[in-house]
Amino acid sequence: MSDNGRASVKPTIADVARTAGVSRATAARVLGGYGYAGADTRQRVFDAAKRLAYQPNELARSMATGRSNMIGVVVADIENLYFARAIRAITDTASANGFGVVLANTDEDIELERDAVRVLLANRVDGLIIAPTSSIEVDHLISAREMGCPFVLLDRRVPELNADTFAIDNFRAAHQAVASLIKQEHRSIALVSNAPSHGEQHYLISSIRERIDGYRAALHDAGIKIIPNLIVLGGWDTENLARQLGKLCQSANPPTAFLATDSSVALILLNVLREKNLSIPDQVSLICFDDADWTTAVTPPLTVVSQPIKELATTATEDLIARLQGLPPGPAKETLLQATLIDRGSVSGVLVKSRMERQPQRVRD
Repeated sequence: MSDNGRASVKPTIADVARTAGVSRATAARVLGGYGYAGADTRQRVFDAAKRLAYQPNELARSMATGRSNMIGVVVADIENLYFARAIRAITDTASANGFGVVLANTDEDIELERDAVRVLLANRVDGLIIAPTSSIEVDHLISAREMGCPFVLLDRRVPELNADTFAIDNFRAAHQAVASLIKQEHRSIALVSNAPSHGEQHYLISSIRERIDGYRAALHDAGIKIIPNLIVLGGWDTENLARQLGKLCQSANPPTAFLATDSSVALILLNVLREKNLSIPDQVSLICFDDADWTTAVTPPLTVVSQPIKELATTATEDLIARLQGLPPGPAKETLLQATLIDRGSVSGVLVKSRMERQPQRVRD
């Protein structure tokens, strides 16, 4: 309330213009972030807005400029550690640059992804950061581009889209992890993922496909036969994945080591190993992608493939904002960051251990 008892009137852009000594159109250009105004003029307008505690009408500004200063973010699973950390980096970077974020979750469902993109476009987001569910069904993203909404791809590569892509070098990361297990004399190594179990590998999201390719390449390079049933895919069904792992652990030739493609899969695997009374690393070795907080709290702490999630998401967001702010369009670029294998206590040698078990025990006097 004001001193005379009447409700305070919010200052308008006309009040800012009058206080700054400029036209209303000039004040609108400066506060809207479009068009040209000299440095002195811009400073006078900003000072006037601050002095009057002016709050812009975001809807009116959006209608005038065609911009909402909002970025749509579409991810597969907001509960997944990887995407949770990515979202935090995206929102922090966007906020620092004057952009808000609207988040959508797809649960790896292509129809939910289509709906999310449609709703975000209807709400006039300026651009999209998306981790696509499919490498094949991308017509909705092509339509978004044709409507003038730029986007960048996070975590997953889709060559058909010819879009700026920010991802981990998954092939190299998986190859390095499996090679480290082979160095410890493991020959029966399983790769475990909760990805769809379609027969055609091209249906897999690129990050999983590349990890499988890296796994296969490491085995091939070491002259180890690739056994198909050691690649376990759960089809986004955790109970199904646990059942498959239980059967594998009880098979005639169970694996001596596992590579889990993310930390949530590693948790499922740990529960199965406990149920089967298989200890880590004495009986089974384990490496997982994602350096989740809990991986250092368990006993033994897990060897992990640590991914630079914050750096990746920050770079993707900065790239999109640069384009929204007028960076001239150029050829699509692909940025692959390197993961780091952190060796902890969940891996031990196989042949060395078996030789020790075969040695006769000395009888003490």
